Amino acid sequence: MFNKLTSSKLFSNGRKAAVIFLTVASLSLQTACKDDDNKVKPDGQQTTDPTAVIPAKDKKFNYKVTEADGSTYNEVIRVKSISDSVGIAVSNLETRTSSGQDVAVLNWKAYSQNGITTNEIPLPTALTTLIEQIKEFGTIKDFRVTGFPTYQKRENKAAVGSKVTFKGDDIKIYVKLDVEDEEGEIVVVEMESTLSYDDGQVTKVENLTTPAGNFSCSKWEYGYSTVTKVSYNGQAGEQTNEIYTVTDWTTAGVGVVKSIEKTIDSESVTELQKIE
Repeated sequence: MFNKLTSSKLFSNGRKAAVIFLTVASLSLQTACKDDDNKVKPDGQQTTDPTAVIPAKDKKFNYKVTEADGSTYNEVIRVKSISDSVGIAVSNLETRTSSGQDVAVLNWKAYSQNGITTNEIPLPTALTTLIEQIKEFGTIKDFRVTGFPTYQKRENKAAVGSKVTFKGDDIKIYVKLDVEDEEGEIVVVEMESTLSYDDGQVTKVENLTTPAGNFSCSKWEYGYSTVTKVSYNGQAGEQTNEIYTVTDWTTAGVGVVKSIEKTIDSESVTELQKIE
């Protein structure tokens, strides 16, 4: 995602720092679901909630993601298995992202309980992704994350006013790097980022057509904000404040049909292309 940069170019604006932070922030949906190996049943015996906003098993959901600069990449989501965790049917999912020869695989979970769908992305996966990207810039001297777990929950009822809520403290990341500049000198770069989610709701129930077909969807609107500060050798550098708005169209048995994420100067669109 990022090229190796000298310190004069590293974090040339605070947005680059914010982008690094969002690598993990976008993977930060945590839940309290715990696997119970003693209660795992064969896949065919699971009883899943038909109203859950979760992809159906034995199908592949193919997406196209288009960024503001016109670049695109593909995502494929599938349910690998369904297991039982303390009486809850848990879908074990895989998202496979590909761009050219680059492929990344993320394993995650989703389940429905009491009319609410919850998504889970394991924290270790998110941190590993982030740390590997940061290593391209320099030597990590300190790395701290607080605020986990964060919970995202959607009400399954497809009706205007249905809630999407986030629970937990703000997510905070602190990174300290030794970076070699163009003259061969070591510069100490510190970055502090804070992400805060805003609850949202369904604003409309409508039909949506994508290349995969026509779907009756709940249109969700919510958002989040980030504050990122960067310093060099103890001297304050850039600070950015970004506000993100998210619009998701979802339907039971599929999950997300389309999603648009915007800031004041960028937009990312994810759209379902086909179901296999």
